[in-house]
Amino acid sequence: MTKLSKLKIILGIIYLLIVTFVTFLFFYYEIYSYVNADFIKNNRQDIFKYLDRHIFFNSFLFLIFCIIWFFLLGFGFPLIIVAGFAFGSILGSILLLLGFAFGSLSLYVFANYYFRDLVFKYFSNKYKNLNIHFKNNDFAYLLFLRLVPGLPSQATSLIPILFNMNLKNYFFASLIGAAPSIFILVSLVSGISSKVEKGTNFDINLLSDPQISLPLAALAIMVLVINYIKKNFFRSKN
Repeated sequence: MTKLSKLKIILGIIYLLIVTFVTFLFFYYEIYSYVNADFIKNNRQDIFKYLDRHIFFNSFLFLIFCIIWFFLLGFGFPLIIVAGFAFGSILGSILLLLGFAFGSLSLYVFANYYFRDLVFKYFSNKYKNLNIHFKNNDFAYLLFLRLVPGLPSQATSLIPILFNMNLKNYFFASLIGAAPSIFILVSLVSGISSKVEKGTNFDINLLSDPQISLPLAALAIMVLVINYIKKNFFRSKN
């Protein structure tokens, strides 16, 4: 076994241990309980006051946390809740988007350097049909993949390794592609958290509130646009 192979094994074990440890902390200390309706209602103003007093430090801290989170875990739903609740729609979206872009780029560089052979082993056959799209325009196709909400973040971060995508295209395609869904979802969470704080009843009438209805309408429009792009620009060729 070569030194490089040993290094890959060690790094892989360390990565899995860190992911396991972070996941354990998340559930053991019930961190998810801090984003429920009662917590938002009872503590929103106190948290806002603290954030306002230390806005630059807390923004930087959250950004670094987002980068590490996306590098290690990929999925971002807990971060969307924190961003919308604690930082609001604008600042929360910017911080989360930058964290996603830099975290995904870090994973891409790390995996491309240390685990390129493993990525090819496990992904090449499954995603070889994407070759034509990445060869035609890798920036546009990764941007399209980032636009689609719900796709596994880790997979879409690693797939471009198969096609040797350059770092600049990768970063800006991730940044621009993820922007709409992040902004829409963070705005939706921000609107819901403000309604929870005010004690608004969660019924059908809530959908008429612009803070809720506009993000939902934007999400529906985005889904229609994604389907249009897929059918007209990235249709599979047999």
